[in-house]
Amino acid sequence: MVIPVTEIASIYGPVADDVPAVGEQLRRLSHNRHPLLGETLAHVFDTGGKRIRPALVLLSGRLGVYRRDELLTLATSVEAVHTATLLHDDTIDAAITRRGLATVSALWDSKVAILLGDFLFAQSAELAARLNSVRIMTLLSETVMDMSSGELRQYSSTRDRTIDQGDYFARIRGKTASLFAMCCEGGAIVSSQTDEEVRRLRDYGMNLGLAFQIADDVLDFTGDDETLGKPAGNDLRQGTITLPAILLAEQLPPESPILQYLHAGIEHGEVIRAVEQSEVLETALQSARTYAQRALDALCHFPDSEAKDALVHLADTVIARRT
Repeated sequence: MVIPVTEIASIYGPVADDVPAVGEQLRRLSHNRHPLLGETLAHVFDTGGKRIRPALVLLSGRLGVYRRDELLTLATSVEAVHTATLLHDDTIDAAITRRGLATVSALWDSKVAILLGDFLFAQSAELAARLNSVRIMTLLSETVMDMSSGELRQYSSTRDRTIDQGDYFARIRGKTASLFAMCCEGGAIVSSQTDEEVRRLRDYGMNLGLAFQIADDVLDFTGDDETLGKPAGNDLRQGTITLPAILLAEQLPPESPILQYLHAGIEHGEVIRAVEQSEVLETALQSARTYAQRALDALCHFPDSEAKDALVHLADTVIARRT
């Protein structure tokens, strides 16, 4: 999801001025560290990114008592977790680039990338501990476990060539949506919202995360190298079978060569063309729209505000980004 800097204010609304502070806090993590750690951290954080997860923490906090310093600490902790998972993912996938720039694995090596990810996981826990909240620490621990479980499920699915919607939704719920849910739930907790409001914001985050990942999987087939920073259909080439390909497989007769290619993990170009030429991309996008609407439904309880408007706009942006 590429969001130009000029559009950040219009999307993140009342927290647009605070989101950059997360990047500043992240860059400070490299101060007074071993030169290699400082150099690699600087490379990772200088690539920027949209900071959608920190924005969710801050916007959710805006719906309650906006404790800026505490919310920024949580937002930085969450972004550290997200960055750690990207480092590990790139290493597992042997990725050369991310967002069009060289990965840590490519510039240094896989050992450095793994150790850097480990450092960021530990740093995330240290940041969260500053909030002196057992509830937040428990939430962070459970979320990291969910994310790890989702990643292991994806690895297993890739190895076994699993083509199943239930498996797909279980893995994206863990590897992507659980962190979105934590951002919103954590922001609600820090801002002293009621249990019902905490639950509703968690529902918003979970459904937004599902919509985000499905739209991302559609974009993997429809985007170009400049938009994606990688070739179209890259997930399939890496062995990850996502919703568009699963929907296509469900329509094919058992003797179809395309189905056989999917099961065998070969002829990726043929499979990608078959997906692009079918209606499954629109079907998958409609599934993303359904989850985005569920996210919006979770916000109905909250009174109108700039923060609520921004959360609504964000759900719309998640769907629109695939075009």
